[in-house]
Amino acid sequence: MTWIVFDYAGVISLSPPQDAGALLPQTVGVAPERFWPVYWARREPYDLAEVTAAEFWDDVCGRLGAPVDADLVEVLVTLDVRTWGHVNRETVGLMEELAAAGSPLALLSNLPVDLARTVDARPWAGLFRHRLFSADLRLVKPDPDIYRTLLERLEAGPDDVVFVDDREENVRAAEAAGIRGVLFRDAGGVRTELSDLLPAA
Repeated sequence: MTWIVFDYAGVISLSPPQDAGALLPQTVGVAPERFWPVYWARREPYDLAEVTAAEFWDDVCGRLGAPVDADLVEVLVTLDVRTWGHVNRETVGLMEELAAAGSPLALLSNLPVDLARTVDARPWAGLFRHRLFSADLRLVKPDPDIYRTLLERLEAGPDDVVFVDDREENVRAAEAAGIRGVLFRDAGGVRTELSDLLPAA
């Protein structure tokens, strides 16, 4: 039995459309070219649940010189979840095909608590026998420990796992742990690579 493990953002979810991606910097009141570098630079502690949503947004807005209060934090959390909520229907279709064929699926993603719980509630989340999130594990990709934890949760050896992610550093880290990696570009390419790796699937 070979597990197929999917990332979320950029694989199951699409990169934010331009209008959706513009809402966060507009709400903070700064230009996108200022907003996104600060957002990503401060994101890892949030994904690790080392800071709360309020602490994350206080930090981001403080570094951008933008005022923030509890009401704005609530709005920003909602917009952030929606920004990453645009689902790639082709990827979901592929996951449905694999699950119907009997392939065990799992999810491994760097997500903060609010977004992780939203993903848990999506209709297609039931396709996964395991859903592992950085905020729950207190580990982020590409930390080698997150892949060891994945194997422990799946009760599988590295040869029995294929990992699909859109970030090359995450795929390479999985491969360093002995897991077969597939770099996501589109669902069709993943389907082809899985057919080569797992002819039975």
